[in-house]
Amino acid sequence: DSAVARRGGFATKNLWVTPHSDQERFPSGDHTVMSEGGQGLTEWVQQDRPIGPGCDPVIWHCFGVSHVPRPEDFPVMPVESVSWQLKAFGFFCGNDSVDIPHAPNKASTCCRSPNSASATSDAVLNGMHAD
Repeated sequence: DSAVARRGGFATKNLWVTPHSDQERFPSGDHTVMSEGGQGLTEWVQQDRPIGPGCDPVIWHCFGVSHVPRPEDFPVMPVESVSWQLKAFGFFCGNDSVDIPHAPNKASTCCRSPNSASATSDAVLNGMHAD
């Protein structure tokens, strides 16, 4: 319960979700340095506002970086990269492209040699493995 942890309560979790509000712009509140703490995300999630149909959710992400200094980092650390992505899982009940009927593409050819291209593509289309 340090002063820094109270003021930066957003850093205690990696992911926060709140309903959109134009007044909620900064995860640690409007005046972090002058606050006693408990403002921002920690205050907003305690309100337990519903997130449902007709509501725009806001996803707040916070990723800390643990850094062990190296001699190359002195006097200024060159870079520390952090990334993340949202990827849907089970969003659709199927994939329509799986049911597309097979049609050979005559423009697609093998890159081995001009003479073996048609023989190779015919063998692959017929289910045989071509060397």
